[in-house]
Amino acid sequence: GGLGRPLPRPAAGRRIADAVRAQAANRPDAIALCFQRQRLTYRELDERANRAAHALQAAGVQAGDRVGVCLKRSPDLVVMLLAVLKAGAAYVPMDAGYPADRLAYTATDAGLAVVITDPARFPQLPGVRLLSPEDLRSAAWPLTVPVRHGGADGADQAAYVIYTSGSTGRPKGVVVSHRNVLSLLAATTDDFALSSRDVWTLFHSSAFDFSVWEIWGCLSTGGRLVVVSHWTSRDPRQFADLLHAERVSVLNQTPSAFSQLAEVDRQRRLPDSLRLVIFGGEPLDTRPLLSWFDRHPESRCRLVNMFGITETTVHVTAQTLGRREALTGSRSVGRPLPGWHLSVLDPQGRPVPPGVAGEIYVGGAGVAMGYLDRPELTAQRFDADPHASGPRYRSGDRGRLLPDGRLEHLGRLDNQVKLRGFRIELDEIRARLLDAPGVAAAAVLLREDGGDAATARLDGYLVLSAGGTVEQAREHAVRFLPEHMVPSTLTALPALPLTPNGKLDQARLPEPITAAAPEPAETDGDDHDGNDVEARLHAVWQQVFGFKVGYDDDFFALGGNSLLGVQLFAAMRSAGLPTPPLRQLYLNRTVRGLAAVLKQA
Repeated sequence: GGLGRPLPRPAAGRRIADAVRAQAANRPDAIALCFQRQRLTYRELDERANRAAHALQAAGVQAGDRVGVCLKRSPDLVVMLLAVLKAGAAYVPMDAGYPADRLAYTATDAGLAVVITDPARFPQLPGVRLLSPEDLRSAAWPLTVPVRHGGADGADQAAYVIYTSGSTGRPKGVVVSHRNVLSLLAATTDDFALSSRDVWTLFHSSAFDFSVWEIWGCLSTGGRLVVVSHWTSRDPRQFADLLHAERVSVLNQTPSAFSQLAEVDRQRRLPDSLRLVIFGGEPLDTRPLLSWFDRHPESRCRLVNMFGITETTVHVTAQTLGRREALTGSRSVGRPLPGWHLSVLDPQGRPVPPGVAGEIYVGGAGVAMGYLDRPELTAQRFDADPHASGPRYRSGDRGRLLPDGRLEHLGRLDNQVKLRGFRIELDEIRARLLDAPGVAAAAVLLREDGGDAATARLDGYLVLSAGGTVEQAREHAVRFLPEHMVPSTLTALPALPLTPNGKLDQARLPEPITAAAPEPAETDGDDHDGNDVEARLHAVWQQVFGFKVGYDDDFFALGGNSLLGVQLFAAMRSAGLPTPPLRQLYLNRTVRGLAAVLKQA
């Protein structure tokens, strides 16, 4: 049935900005944000956000509007998100690395009149005004005048709209209120003992709702937020150095990212300042955590596995992990947070007994306001909650309740998958491929060989019509889909295999064709040492990929990703090759190109 505990006291104020302003009033000189050598106090954060909020209002932004924010991770990103909230608007975060077509789609679908971004790097759209952080800083606005916002207390106004993958090929915006976010903070602050002594990292993209928890969880409790640059977030060794340098205490990670960090920890222990690690974004295999507990006792550093959904405000349940959970390979994600409740129902909407799998429904304080301008879809996924006033959310996730009320999460019911923390509708990718000229049919599947998150990849299959090519289809996908949704492989087939009842027969899709260029011709013995580096590096690439690789094959076109890049560099170290910063792999994506960098190292 509808299990749950009452919500504890709400966080200070009725809106997110009130909670941050309360910290600025109490501890104005405490450091709020750090990034590389920059430091910003709570007073400076509050004043800069006030100034930018006044500038936004002067630009015509009104209470209840939506304002796009498309910036790299930096102090400016946090200041501008807070400024949008202070202006009474809702922010629509967009990842600065997304392709132009996807940014344009989001800006149009969300009805944005203003986007805070680097205007040179954002598509020019009719009726959309692009403002840079400099534009909003330079105005001589007052620093302290309270900023207007509509409504008596504004708690039920939208705070942000985050776009998630959509099965129709169109991403959909999830509208989340201030009350939703403040309820999450109220439900977790005491249990996690969050306080002004904590140091958090902003590790995730602002377009991924884990960042909502990282930013506002930290700033509403007076902590210090360490903003992690894009490149540092991709390089576990650099990230570990940052954790040491800043004495980080609260860390949020997808299991995929954490597994890479745990590898670094084996060679050089992460700092003892770390007291709380929260997992989210994808299913967690608890068994590999045993060696972590050998190095970091449960009493010193608490690990918590949280199940969450964008539509129910980041987190729903929490399970503290110990040696027992690791030994048993526990799949429990714990009990609902105070103020949240959940049910597991059969296809007819009836509760199933403990231990029986069904669909997870979530009710309570975190249930979002619905999908932006999608009343039919909202009605389909949000219904009236029989256990409380307000809506509940039909998750599309499979789970079962244990007799003690904890939830085991058993994956998706539909065509949605999690890949390195990103929630992906395979149908959205398929719809994009079908839009490409010369594609008659398409299928996409997630391949997970041996459960290693680094080697998990998306494989696409195409049936081409006259004149269509695989390369054209790939170019089309790259134009619209973010990097993590572009299939690692595209294989042309004469027809897609079908089951007797006419559905795609995934089991009969062949292993994908991974194109490998021919071996380079042997040179006549000149530059032997240089070629030795190239040959040794080539051998490491083939070992990591597990198939034949050409010297000029692109790492990412072969199916590589950031996690496999980390494995490649670890294998290079083991082979005695120099390892430059991981970003060099993004700049030099072939064996030949990377070998040239190594020769200069």
